[in-house]
Amino acid sequence: MIPDITTALEAILGTWAESEGVPVAWENIQFEPPTDGLYLISHDMPARPYSIDLAGECRVYPGVYQVSVVAPAGNGKAQARTLARRVAELFMENEEIPGDGFSAWVTSPPAIYPGVPDGVSFTVPVSINYRADISA
Repeated sequence: MIPDITTALEAILGTWAESEGVPVAWENIQFEPPTDGLYLISHDMPARPYSIDLAGECRVYPGVYQVSVVAPAGNGKAQARTLARRVAELFMENEEIPGDGFSAWVTSPPAIYPGVPDGVSFTVPVSINYRADISA
């Protein structure tokens, strides 16, 4: 079984973002970013799975889930940083990520990186490390 960790992560973010009225750009889905407000971009970056036993029956599926908080350029960084902290609070260290037939866990505190300006927007990346251990 290969766990669908992306769907589990997106479910957590999506439920929260919908309740907060924060738009999210999901991978490979048409999205029109707001021109005057904040929004999120969701990316899952799974790493190569590996086995932790000699029989190859227990596999670890690690990765990084990145949520980028995007704000219009020229409005300062406070709002974007505040929203980034709220996103990080959704994925606290050791938090369980329930999935379809598996559980994954956040393996370290989420990292909030410095904002990156590009002239049009100001983006604050939030990275969440995770792993799922699956026994065959």
